[in-house]
Amino acid sequence: MFSVDFKSALILLIIGLFNPVFSADPTVKNVIYGMDHGSALLMDVYQPETANGAGVVFIMGTGFTAYGEYDDVPLKELDLWLLDNGVFSDLYGETRQAYIPLIESGFTVFSINHRLGPKHHFQSQIADCQRAVQFVRHHAAKYGIQPNWIASVGHSSGATMASLLGVLDDMADPAALDPVSQQSSRVQAAIAAAGVHDLLRAMESNPSNAPMLLSFTGKAITYQPPGHPIFQAYEQASTVSHIDAADPPFFLIHGDDDPAVDISQSRILQASLSMAGIPNRLLILPGTNHAELGEAIDPLPFDQAATWLIEHFHHSTHSP
Repeated sequence: MFSVDFKSALILLIIGLFNPVFSADPTVKNVIYGMDHGSALLMDVYQPETANGAGVVFIMGTGFTAYGEYDDVPLKELDLWLLDNGVFSDLYGETRQAYIPLIESGFTVFSINHRLGPKHHFQSQIADCQRAVQFVRHHAAKYGIQPNWIASVGHSSGATMASLLGVLDDMADPAALDPVSQQSSRVQAAIAAAGVHDLLRAMESNPSNAPMLLSFTGKAITYQPPGHPIFQAYEQASTVSHIDAADPPFFLIHGDDDPAVDISQSRILQASLSMAGIPNRLLILPGTNHAELGEAIDPLPFDQAATWLIEHFHHSTHSP
């Protein structure tokens, strides 16, 4: 069971909205959750003052792409760097918009780096995210969470990763020598804000997405005729291609004035989830673009997502 009951967690959520206690500093910084040929995959851990026993693997959005080299800003710190350099206003940035409400609601948040394009494509990017879930599950007791209550959360390209974590097959290998690899890579809930979930339709609706999707898949579909085998790569990297009745509940967030990722992407995912009988909710933010998710409505979007996640865990019939 959780370390506090969920009625208490709901009260903590309300208190947190008026008495924020969380700074942008992680509790534990640069935890190595995996290695790629000598390069460390890192996460920062944010532990709440009063934990509810659930964990969140948070994936920052970056268009699936790393733009620098040795001096590149780590993905898990990218939005704070953008804020410090005047790109975001004070309330923008995923740290403030997304996982601060989750931490203030009692969730332990694991904000991860993962490999990025143009060097690393879909298979490597999602494998890192799956590894992060396995790592968190293996070390659940250390971080004060239940191993069977882990959610994935992300915005933009991070939302694509978060949704894929909800639908892809389990990567657990019981015969692996590495105990982390023996763990399940599945999550028990997914929260996806303004993600790309059907790559082919994303190309059809907005051809300017071509560079981003090329970086993600390594395939330039705009230069191939329909039916070309390259299309299979886009289908394989699309959340909607993997949905089945065993998938966890989804909470989707999308602005209806998003020029970067059209809201149709979340509507398509919602329709596919509903067809498979997967519980889901789509929160539409009126007049909101791709970045302004933090101050669109009252209660704020990720405050609503945190409440939904608490209620989902509370009412689930699969409580450990």
